[in-house]
Amino acid sequence: MKKLAFLSISTLVILVLACSPGAKKENSELPRVAICGLAIESSTFSPAITHTEAFRIRRGDEIFSYYPFLDENSENRKRAEWFPTMRGHAIPGGIVTRAAYDSLVKETLALLKTNLPYDGIFFDIHGAMSVVGLDDPEGDFITKIREVVGKEPVISTSMDLHGNVTRRLAQHTDLITCYRLAPHEDALESKQRALENLLDRLESGKGKPKYKA
Repeated sequence: MKKLAFLSISTLVILVLACSPGAKKENSELPRVAICGLAIESSTFSPAITHTEAFRIRRGDEIFSYYPFLDENSENRKRAEWFPTMRGHAIPGGIVTRAAYDSLVKETLALLKTNLPYDGIFFDIHGAMSVVGLDDPEGDFITKIREVVGKEPVISTSMDLHGNVTRRLAQHTDLITCYRLAPHEDALESKQRALENLLDRLESGKGKPKYKA
């Protein structure tokens, strides 16, 4: 009888430990989050033309160096399984050539395809890019991203406060965070807010907001 009682208690202890909150958290999977974006403030009055060489391109883990809130030892870095693809940034200039835009977008989409599926996408843009032959570059870009990643991932977009929120951009993104200051001293702060809004929604299980306004 004593042997049977001992086995029962041991079994009970194992079950309690397995069902404790700490054990569940330890075994839970982190959300899979990709990072991508192209940012430039284009002036359609400028005679200048922006080519691929004008963009400062970061690929893969190099992207983390742009975001201090994603430093290797940061809390945010531990909150997800990260898939940084490509992020390009150019100083304000003229219209972007179609060849430059197409090549950068094509590369981003190819990189996104390599690690599907995702739970979330951090889409870091400026919102005021002009491209030869395109009326809505950011809307076109995010539409192509959706065609690759599907409708399920939550997309959080960071952009300038005077960026263009077109119908297509609003349709395909789930969260938009804009700079609040001009001059834009809060640019990185806004990007951090966009990223943390995304992580909060994924961790809480709330997912996509029910309404957009």
